[in-house]
Amino acid sequence: MLGRKSYNLVVTPAECRTGQLKAGLRERKKLQTRDRLIAAALDLCDTQGFESTTVEQISDAADISPRTFNRYFATKEDVILAPAEDMIAAMAASLDAQPRTGNPFEALVNAQVQIFCGECPTGAVDLTRFETMNRIIQSAPSVSGRNTELAEKKYRSITDKVAERMELPADDSRVRVVVAVYMSLMHLSMDAWRCDQAGALADSAVAAETLAATYETFREVVKSV
Repeated sequence: MLGRKSYNLVVTPAECRTGQLKAGLRERKKLQTRDRLIAAALDLCDTQGFESTTVEQISDAADISPRTFNRYFATKEDVILAPAEDMIAAMAASLDAQPRTGNPFEALVNAQVQIFCGECPTGAVDLTRFETMNRIIQSAPSVSGRNTELAEKKYRSITDKVAERMELPADDSRVRVVVAVYMSLMHLSMDAWRCDQAGALADSAVAAETLAATYETFREVVKSV
C-alpha cells in the first residue's frame, strides 16, 4: 500500500470572510495530489524497475489521469527526484529563517537539523523516500544523469544563500570554502547514519543528532588548527 502524507490546513476567520479559504483548499489538494504521485512513482519504480514503469501506471496508482501527471512533473525522472527538489526548497527556506550571527557554518547546520526535526517552514522531510530514490538512481542511468544536474542546482542554491549572508559574491573563495565544508559535513553524517544499519538511512531524529555531532567535531578540529 502506498503511503500518503497528510497536510494540516489552518484557517482563520479573516480568511473565511475574504474568500482565501477556497484558495487554501485548492492548494492543499494540489499538495496531496503531488504527494500521491511521488509515493506511487517511488513505490512502482523501486519494485518493478524505472524503465518498466510507465507514466500511466504511476497516474493510475495515484488515482489521476496521465494528463494531470504532466501538470505536476514533466518527466518520470522529475517525479523520482522530487524528494531532492523538496530538500533544496526546504534548505533555502530554513536557511533564510536562521539568525544572522556571522557564522555561516552554524547557520547551514542548524538549518539542516531543523529540516530533519520537522521545524522547517516547508515541513518535515521523509528520509525513507531518499533511500528509495537513491536505489532508483543507482539502477536507472537517465535518473542518475538528471540527478547530477539537480546536484548542481542544489550547490548553486546554497552558494547563493551563503553569499548573501556573508555579503560576498557567489564566486568568492570564502563562500566556496564554507559551502564545501558544509557538503563534506553532510557526507560524513550520511556515512555515519548507515553505520550498523545494513545500508539503510537512519530516521530523522538520528540524522539530526549525527549532523550536530559531526559539526561539533569539526569545531573541535578547527580550534586545534
